[in-house]
Amino acid sequence: MLFDFDPAAVAAQIRAQSAPPALPAQVTSSATPAAATAAAVRTQGEATAAGLLPDTLTDRGNAKLFVKLYGTDYRHVPGLGWYRWQGTRWQFDEDDTVVWAAGDLAEAFATTDPRGVFTASALNQHIRRAMSTSGINAMLTQAKSAPGMVLSATSLDADPYVLCTPEGIVDLRTGLLRAPDPNKDFHSRSTTVGPLHMPTPRWQRFLTDTFGDDPEDQEMIDFLQLLLGYSVTGDVGGQVMPFLFGSGKNGKSVLLDVLMKLLGDYADAAPPGFLMARPFEGHPTDLAELHGRRVIVCSEVKPGDKFDEARVKLLTGGDRIKARRMRQDFFSFAPTHKLWLLANHRPEVGTGGFAFWRRMRLIPFEKVVSDDRKIDNLADILVTEEGPGILGWLIEGARRYLAGDKDLTGPARVRIATTAYAETEDHIGRFFDECCVLSPDSRAEQARLYAEYKSWCQNEGAPVISSRAFAARARELVGLASPKEMILSNSRKYYPGIGLLADEERERA
Repeated sequence: MLFDFDPAAVAAQIRAQSAPPALPAQVTSSATPAAATAAAVRTQGEATAAGLLPDTLTDRGNAKLFVKLYGTDYRHVPGLGWYRWQGTRWQFDEDDTVVWAAGDLAEAFATTDPRGVFTASALNQHIRRAMSTSGINAMLTQAKSAPGMVLSATSLDADPYVLCTPEGIVDLRTGLLRAPDPNKDFHSRSTTVGPLHMPTPRWQRFLTDTFGDDPEDQEMIDFLQLLLGYSVTGDVGGQVMPFLFGSGKNGKSVLLDVLMKLLGDYADAAPPGFLMARPFEGHPTDLAELHGRRVIVCSEVKPGDKFDEARVKLLTGGDRIKARRMRQDFFSFAPTHKLWLLANHRPEVGTGGFAFWRRMRLIPFEKVVSDDRKIDNLADILVTEEGPGILGWLIEGARRYLAGDKDLTGPARVRIATTAYAETEDHIGRFFDECCVLSPDSRAEQARLYAEYKSWCQNEGAPVISSRAFAARARELVGLASPKEMILSNSRKYYPGIGLLADEERERA
């Protein structure tokens, strides 16, 4: 049995619960004391030395007993399924222990009723039904909607300023640890270790080996602590996407391996091509895996891959996300995750624009570790020897961010690398810079501007984006909120405030 069944303990548990007041239809002025007792038994259910007795021999009676006995052990989340309390968190019941628990309950039913309310024949028939697959499913179907058993998906892992650990709940604003409360702390995710204030010499050496030890390098390490600290919170206000870029043997994989090993199921690896343009739409179960996460690592990038820019902007913003798990209903949730990209190749960017590039933080990993200094399984060693201290270092970064140090722009090294990436990939921006002029007195006809852009791309060997994407970028450049704000003249649309350089030069001539 999943849980030990003690009839005496169960009887005490049930009797300790206050009985609901009897309704007039249940107890009348002419009712005998025995009849009143029987009515109370029918509303409560009973536990005897012979076993459990539901208040009625129905699926609902079974469900009521399940709630009484397992109400502190399980919760049901609509759209997600059953969750079980594991001492510090509500963990997804992926092994379906709730089904076995319901079976344990059915096996504990009494075959005789010492009160004389139910006959032995009726009880035995009810037990056979309750122990069947259909009976167990019926019990759980009713129990999952009982008051106190329902846990909303929006409440699960919803507090962005705490972190659940095996040692308790950490307030990321203060770094303080407290005991978990199953009725208030609705966490399903947990780190693998609890934080400790302890020296982390190997971790510090790894950081200096990776970035260097001069003042500029220390600035980079301080920024990384802030960025990682922000990432372990559920706050998504920064709307940034760190991109660890560089050739192999430079520490970027070790860094994110350590982060994922420490964060446990707060972190996850994205499926291949998660942020890349694909010929087909991704399954909504991909998005369901983001629920309650703090860090999602995207590392499957191939040469020639191209960003799905709309997806990047959606998943790095603060808008609610709609998703579903396999064989479950759709649900929506507020994002708590941060996307971290890890690659040796820089994906192509089509449209780009301010909304995309303001999210990008390209962090260059330029130092290569020589073979004679390479340490096998370094991430495992760091977590084993200094994991609690490294988690404390991450929590200190979170405390810094939440205390007001929210500048995630990054040091000069990050800004320069990101700008260089943008200038290399921003073909539309280059076209506007080289072929157009911005002036309040200028205007450009929509179809002609796009035709000139395609001609420029052909000459430059640059990829051509769709007319719709080009129009959106052009409107962004001149500050138009929608196509309705364009100038309409002789059935043609014009962009105000921008002109083709060739036309401007001809007019001056």
